Amino acid sequence: MDKRRWLKPAVFLGIFAAIVVLGIFVDNPLTASRTEVGACLKGNVDNAESIRDVECGTPEANFKVVGKQGGKSEGGLLLSGGSECDEYPTADLYYFQGKRTAANGTLLCLENLKNPGARLPAVGDCLPGDVFAAKKIEKVDCAGAQYKVLAIERHAELADPACVSVPSTDTKLTWQTGDGGLIPRERVLCLDELK
Repeated sequence: MDKRRWLKPAVFLGIFAAIVVLGIFVDNPLTASRTEVGACLKGNVDNAESIRDVECGTPEANFKVVGKQGGKSEGGLLLSGGSECDEYPTADLYYFQGKRTAANGTLLCLENLKNPGARLPAVGDCLPGDVFAAKKIEKVDCAGAQYKVLAIERHAELADPACVSVPSTDTKLTWQTGDGGLIPRERVLCLDELK
């Protein structure tokens, strides 16, 4: 009887264990379809190859997934300007993974944890009198405000001007996201002048 019979299975078991351990520690690219809302990411959204999952609360965490939608195409996102992420108030930018024409990609709406842009006010929010001169839109208490947001619309086209469906609009303000994302999101705020 050969006393080295255990050697061959032990070598195979060792090789298998090494492959498993390496698979755990290899920095794999992000798979958007398997990423859940609440997950955190690191990398640069303008360089898809750099995006990776990361533990939330760590210094490497740049973004948090606040929304996720499937069945999207890159061409459709370019036409919409990222309006699919409008329903997520803390979404600063978006990340898309999929093909340009096929509507089977995944859209992740991301909150920028390191450098959040100015948030889009909500309908009913109030703004100060210097909102047109300010670099950042500040929401204020309605008791001392000069404007109230009546409606929010996509950027107006010449053929379809903004806020025509809101007859009590006194003035309009164009809002645009900060840096990041494929295309800055631009919206028109229909404002009621309170004073």
